[in-house]
Amino acid sequence: MAQSEAHTSTVFVSRFNRVLAIVIWVIAVALLVATLAGGGQNAALAFVPAAFVALLTWTAMWRPYVHVDDSGVRLRNVVRTVDVPWEALIHVDTRYALTLFTPGHRYSAWAAPAPGRTGTAMAQRAENHGRVGPASAVDGRVRTGDLLGSESGQAAHLVRERWSALLGAGAIEPGVADTARVAVRWHSWLIVALVVLAAGSVWSLILL
Repeated sequence: MAQSEAHTSTVFVSRFNRVLAIVIWVIAVALLVATLAGGGQNAALAFVPAAFVALLTWTAMWRPYVHVDDSGVRLRNVVRTVDVPWEALIHVDTRYALTLFTPGHRYSAWAAPAPGRTGTAMAQRAENHGRVGPASAVDGRVRTGDLLGSESGQAAHLVRERWSALLGAGAIEPGVADTARVAVRWHSWLIVALVVLAAGSVWSLILL
């Protein structure tokens, strides 16, 4: 998690996904070098699938984040970014991932998935050993996705804490959730690039 403009904005990223991204990039580079070292008439075509893997990994594991500031929550996911203003937010959930509910819609954060069985055990261990604080009960119970040792729990805590503070300060206009606009932007250039590189990778692997 990185913070900028103290007390104004907070950016949450998945540390696990970023470590995994680095591992995948290292493996991709090693395979590319091995292919080029092996020579062959079409060895240079290996750059295409390597570029596809690099872009896909950056898109799915490195780039997503949850951004929280006084205007609302931004979810940058794989191929789209969603800006949810505080006035539109009616509920925060962590059943499968950090999910923001607005009237008639819900938006999940790719960067903050709920933990699996192993992740839950690690989050509970971190809480029991005092490395993180205890998760607060929501609707009378603590969901595993709310554990502060989990990515969904950390992101949800940031959202709920800021939401509560702004509500307490009277900074959020009440009763306008139905009319508040949620902005959704699709990253068309990224979708096109992935499709082109995927098609090029299939062609390259056939020729290699």
